[in-house]
Amino acid sequence: MYQPPGYEDKEHPRYVCKLDKALYGLKQAPRAWFARLSAKLESLGFVPSKGDTSLFYYNKGKFSMFILVYVDDIIVACSSPEATKALLSNLQKDFALKDLGDLHYFLGIEVKRTQDDLVLSQQRYETDVLSRSGMSKCKAIDTPLSSTEKLSAAEGTALGPEDTTKYRSMVGALQYLTLTRPDVAFAVNKVCQFLHAPTVIH
Repeated sequence: MYQPPGYEDKEHPRYVCKLDKALYGLKQAPRAWFARLSAKLESLGFVPSKGDTSLFYYNKGKFSMFILVYVDDIIVACSSPEATKALLSNLQKDFALKDLGDLHYFLGIEVKRTQDDLVLSQQRYETDVLSRSGMSKCKAIDTPLSSTEKLSAAEGTALGPEDTTKYRSMVGALQYLTLTRPDVAFAVNKVCQFLHAPTVIH
């Protein structure tokens, strides 16, 4: 971590601090909690996904159930409300749970229900990214990348350390945005190619 403001070492201002002890409990505590939760879910008949370690599914009889775990948040999607209630009461025997009801917003993704579907959107996240980058009043265009100019690592003035950090942060935010906005994926891929040494042009 960076040296805290006001406590910088004047002889070594570029040094960073090494974390010896986490503020909230042991460093291994989240891993131990996830291992315990995984064991419990598997004992109930859930199968861990091979493609995503945080996804578990149960598919027997007339209903299917999916559980997605992110740190200490759990999303349950099931074809039967009764099965969901049974699962939550079973998990409450071993874990302190709080049911927050229907899903509305999770990890920057808004979830809206219609009669037959769930609509996923990152509109609020997009607005936040635009305001953080100072582009909330920019003019919208169809293609977020010039079709005539080609980006190059050799052109332009290199960004300073603070602007480089901001550039990388914005590009990371845009990468996450491509989950629901595949139309910007090509442009985001292009700017990702210059993360090591971004310039003003990028």
